[in-house]
Amino acid sequence: MTARWRDAQGGTGPVTGFDPANGRGGDVPAGTTAVTLDGLPDGWTQSVSKDDPLTVTLAAPDQAQSRTYTFRAVSAADRFRESLKKAETIRDDRDATDAYDRASLDALGKAIGDAGKLDADTAGDQMLAKAADGLDQAVAGLRVVNWTFHGQTLAYDVASKTWTPATPLGQAPGTDEKITGGSTSNRIEVSTTASAPDVRNTLAGVTETDQVLTASHGGESFRIPIRIVQGTEITLKDGTRFTGSENGSEWTVTDTGHRLDKDNMPDTDKVELSDGSTLPVAWGKATLDPSGAAGPVWTMSGKATRTLDNGQTLTVNLTASRAWDAKLSIGVEHRTADGNTTLIPGVDLEDATAADTPLDVTLPTLPYAAAGDQYAPAVTGGDDATVTLKPTGLGDDGMRVFTGTVKATRTDGTIVTRRFTIRQPFDKPSRTVGAPDAALDGLLVNGQPIQGWDPDILEYTITAGEDDKVTVSPRAKAGQTVKASDTTLTAHSTVQHWTVTGPDGGNRTYTVTLVRRPQDPHRGRGVQTLRSEGTGGTREAPGPDTATLKSVGWTKDGTYHAEKGDEYLIPEGGSFAYESYLGQIVKITPGRDHGMTWKYRIGVLAPDGVTYRTRTVTVTYLTEATHRAGLTGLSVDGRDVDGFSPDRLEYTVGVANPERYVVTPSWDKQTGMSVTKHVDGADTTLTVTSADGLTSVVYRVHVEYDAGLAATGAGVTGVIMIAVAAVLAAAGTWFASRHKPHDPDGDTDADHVIRIPIRAGKAGCGGRAVLPASVLPARMFTLLVKQGGIRYEVTPGGQKVYDPHEIDRYMAERQGKPIPEGKLVFYVRDSEGNIVRMNTQVERLTVAYGKPVRGRHPSTPKDYQEWRRRLSGIKGSRQPPSHYGPALPCSYGRNHNYLIPNNPRRPGRGPRPAWWRACPHGT
Repeated sequence: MTARWRDAQGGTGPVTGFDPANGRGGDVPAGTTAVTLDGLPDGWTQSVSKDDPLTVTLAAPDQAQSRTYTFRAVSAADRFRESLKKAETIRDDRDATDAYDRASLDALGKAIGDAGKLDADTAGDQMLAKAADGLDQAVAGLRVVNWTFHGQTLAYDVASKTWTPATPLGQAPGTDEKITGGSTSNRIEVSTTASAPDVRNTLAGVTETDQVLTASHGGESFRIPIRIVQGTEITLKDGTRFTGSENGSEWTVTDTGHRLDKDNMPDTDKVELSDGSTLPVAWGKATLDPSGAAGPVWTMSGKATRTLDNGQTLTVNLTASRAWDAKLSIGVEHRTADGNTTLIPGVDLEDATAADTPLDVTLPTLPYAAAGDQYAPAVTGGDDATVTLKPTGLGDDGMRVFTGTVKATRTDGTIVTRRFTIRQPFDKPSRTVGAPDAALDGLLVNGQPIQGWDPDILEYTITAGEDDKVTVSPRAKAGQTVKASDTTLTAHSTVQHWTVTGPDGGNRTYTVTLVRRPQDPHRGRGVQTLRSEGTGGTREAPGPDTATLKSVGWTKDGTYHAEKGDEYLIPEGGSFAYESYLGQIVKITPGRDHGMTWKYRIGVLAPDGVTYRTRTVTVTYLTEATHRAGLTGLSVDGRDVDGFSPDRLEYTVGVANPERYVVTPSWDKQTGMSVTKHVDGADTTLTVTSADGLTSVVYRVHVEYDAGLAATGAGVTGVIMIAVAAVLAAAGTWFASRHKPHDPDGDTDADHVIRIPIRAGKAGCGGRAVLPASVLPARMFTLLVKQGGIRYEVTPGGQKVYDPHEIDRYMAERQGKPIPEGKLVFYVRDSEGNIVRMNTQVERLTVAYGKPVRGRHPSTPKDYQEWRRRLSGIKGSRQPPSHYGPALPCSYGRNHNYLIPNNPRRPGRGPRPAWWRACPHGT
């Protein structure tokens, strides 16, 4: 749109400074009578004000767009002066050289120089108007080079003669926002025109709006792109992205890293997305493909969908699979009382569905002495073969008979059922002809002669129900002495030995093994963990022939923990797990190695369907139940021991007859722990071993003559009870370890075993007893050191002190339990490689104070009473007479009366003297 003036003489010309966009009317010469606007938009009209012919109003169809322009009439001289002043002001702006290019500034300077030659007061109007026009044209011809918009500097493209920002705008500008440029006194604004917005869905959950603003000025164009991105991309939780066509509404992703369990149930029922939302999965039916590259494979498909606010539909296509595996092994685990386990192979089927005939196996015969050990069926196999066990049966001579049913799924989906029987026989007892004077007159079971009695057969096996009470009594001949010796007790068996001494000095040992028929085939076996879980499978493999797993580890409470190496520990509640790559097919074959140690054979088929590799991982499950060792109760001659506590390990008990007494332990048989009892005169040692064989605890009971009990006749006769004690909850637990020789830091100077003494309770007189040394397994010790679970310090003397507080801390963390308190545990190895074992408080004090001086011990009853009388005269004393050794702390004499010289009848176990009894309890 343009504007022209007209005067009374008919002269005409363009209006100077007319700017329709910004509402500026401009200047006209003095004497102008009318102004006319040309190039009006369609539908627009113009009218001249009746009061002022230089005021023109434009009426638009949209009244809001109507506008009025007022033009100013100025004389030639005034216009010349204003134009010159404006040009000089622009030239003198401090930012003029940054705002305009050099050529246009030079043209402005020339116009100013030409105008400076005229005198506005004397020059004619035509000459002044021409000079003013030159100045105005020079100002209008200034080329701006510092355009900005929405805070961004625009750059000029010479080829297209277009100004653009370096990057698209990330947000929409204000509706009245303009492109600006020029110098301080000549600020120029250019309005823009917006294109229609282009809205597209470029990613899952992301909407992108594109728009372009255009404008022009001085023959140059402006193009300002706008790209507004709304929303955040949504992926699977592990970062896997959805794919779909641009601006499409359907976006999908494939998730193949899921496993089916043995019941063909998928490992998840939901899909987690990156925005924290979860989608329920609708699973189909499991199908078996018998023609898989690595063998038959069970697969199941599932789908999860979600519609977003922007109209997009997200679909997750899931696949869960597992290899068909009907492999089955049924063996027998033989566990001795000291915790050593051996797996005896029985049934071993590569494919349990290959036949439907019954399975009947008789294992190699074991020695008769092994009949009292623990035996339990050990089942390992694939997910498509399951075993149902029946209660264990008993045959002749303690034979164990294991029966049950095998159900296996064929590749066509049908089920085959097979019965199995596995027998573990034992040798018959051999006859003995030596020491005939020590042959018993008989053995009675609940008052009746034992079946198959023969005085020259020294070993017998009897059977009973799980809760039946059984009493076995040896019947001696005249002149014979019968003494009960070692006893071994497990959840389902008791082995009792009697040593018979004849009048001529001959000796025989008779053994009776009681085997009980358990009602529960799993009872007494501890906790068994066979689960394995697969995780991952969503990350691309490094290559199509990758047949190695991403990692192996374990899961607990839904969290996966990766481990390094092929041997590691799994805490209670955890299960073996692994991470695979996308497209891999994994087959896991578990097998029990020993105790709570399992081997997992892993077969992996690479994504190319050709490359196949195997790997074996060994894990040890740490469970409180199978790692626990300790008694829950203790009785002597049928009376509960006062002050019993599971963590107190030494007791002195009064009995009617120190040469004939019975110590009966109670323990939690459900855990599978066992107890071995050894009797040596007035001392009984009970060794409790955990089900996994890694923990053992030793209790010691010393009996003394009690005149009061002797007067009442309390005690035992010639009857030895073999019974199952009530199962009680363990009243305390601790962690100690036992196993093979080991050198923890790799030196060659290790002793045969590493022993860690454990001391519980207060030291000193009346304090709690001292735990015996226990043996840390070499393999586990190495593993704990490797994993940072155990650290040691080097003392100034070069001794390496391993602090099993570190073991307590490590085990507590793995079990998720508080660290045990009240333990002072250590062992020391000196610079010469000698291991110092602190088994008892006495040994510790001996190291600290030296060995005591031993005096002559009375050897006759009369001398013994005199010795007791002399000691009783030392009232209030905390030490024995001076000839028994130097003055020592009260606690030094606490353990087994260490300062009292040897007693010929009970070595090292003399009665407690007055100086000990005078010691304040608990100091």
